[in-house]
Amino acid sequence: MPHQNNSLISIILPCYNGENHLASAIESCLKQSYKNFEVIIVNDCSTDATLKIANQFAEKDERIIVINNETNKRLPASLNIGHKQAKGEFFTWTSDDNILKTNFLENLVNTILSTKVDIVYSNYDVIDEQGNFKRTHKTGPTEHILFGNKIGASFLYKKEVFNKLNGYDESLFLLEDYDFWIRACLKFKLHHLDAILYQYRLHKESLTAHIEYKSEVNSIHKKGALKMFKKIADELTWKPETHHFLANHFLNKSIDILEYLNNKQIIKDDILMFNPTYFSKNELILGLNLLLRNHLIIDSCNRNSKTLNEVLKNEKQLLFHPTYSKKTTFNYILKSLF
Repeated sequence: MPHQNNSLISIILPCYNGENHLASAIESCLKQSYKNFEVIIVNDCSTDATLKIANQFAEKDERIIVINNETNKRLPASLNIGHKQAKGEFFTWTSDDNILKTNFLENLVNTILSTKVDIVYSNYDVIDEQGNFKRTHKTGPTEHILFGNKIGASFLYKKEVFNKLNGYDESLFLLEDYDFWIRACLKFKLHHLDAILYQYRLHKESLTAHIEYKSEVNSIHKKGALKMFKKIADELTWKPETHHFLANHFLNKSIDILEYLNNKQIIKDDILMFNPTYFSKNELILGLNLLLRNHLIIDSCNRNSKTLNEVLKNEKQLLFHPTYSKKTTFNYILKSLF
């Protein structure tokens, strides 16, 4: 794909005790086919060799800038610090354990210009700690953003997006990116690029793993999710039922379909209020139905004849759709009847 412009792109790279993979992350930035970029490394008071590694790269390449936080400020604050130092027309950020594919910047910047959008995001590969391929993660569609972080780890956005959103919410550690994307959807146009441009590393010391395995981190994540959805609910004047419905789904809690049916019109009307002009209403409702079907099938509280009868009477689309697995539907019906 030929270069369509030569705008400066700023890559912000926050890091904390990332000595194991930082060199690979920096090298992936330096190997980009698109050459007009700067890398702003924000070292958040690391106690390992992170700062030393960052400085070694900075000595060899003037495009690398190292910022050293005097106190540990955590990820969202480090992101804001890096963005405020950035001089680029376009911004992206990556983690000290992830990898940009060589065509990452080139494909994203060309797409953002050709589609005339504000934010572009792509699919990415998931790798293990040693860098071995595990699976490909397909992101999007944007209309499903209320039901989970559909943007993911591979993205590029205009500088004005960061400025108009006043950066990342520093009170939402572990949810700063998801909150940023939800707020962005209400003000800017997003585009999904169906390409694989990034490698996301799963390992036991990642923030994602800490949410799952460390109780104190999980507690911070849970409180942040409730706060984030409350913030959206206040802005869009949602009813409490909608706030709790979406927060419970995000936190992987069970959702009683009978209770949903009692509040169906309230929740549906509220969710449809989150409907930027470029959103497809049908895609938004499809996302809601996929969420409901997942809870119908998986949550044990919904495996009973009363729920089955109500779904067959009022929400048949949760069971019967050309794209749904007939086997999964049949198994749910059997478990509900016997």
